[in-house]
Amino acid sequence: MQTGLDVDERLLNLAEQQARRDGKSLGSLVEDALRAVLQTPQTPPEPFEHAVDSVEADDAFFSALEEIRALGRLPAAHRRVNLQ
Repeated sequence: MQTGLDVDERLLNLAEQQARRDGKSLGSLVEDALRAVLQTPQTPPEPFEHAVDSVEADDAFFSALEEIRALGRLPAAHRRVNLQ
């Protein structure tokens, strides 16, 4: 069966390269990927309200975060570290 899909061009290029490396057609690669996704058991997402309750329960974390903000420290991802 033939069908048309809108696919990100970069993703399509990567898929075509992978298909060539695997020695198969693009269609075969896409079929394999769809089978893999559809065979993987999907768990329903946790209700958002419950997720928020569990995050709000961590008061120590938020207290520490507020202290860090008050001190004016940058997040660890933005710190410069000299390893010499």
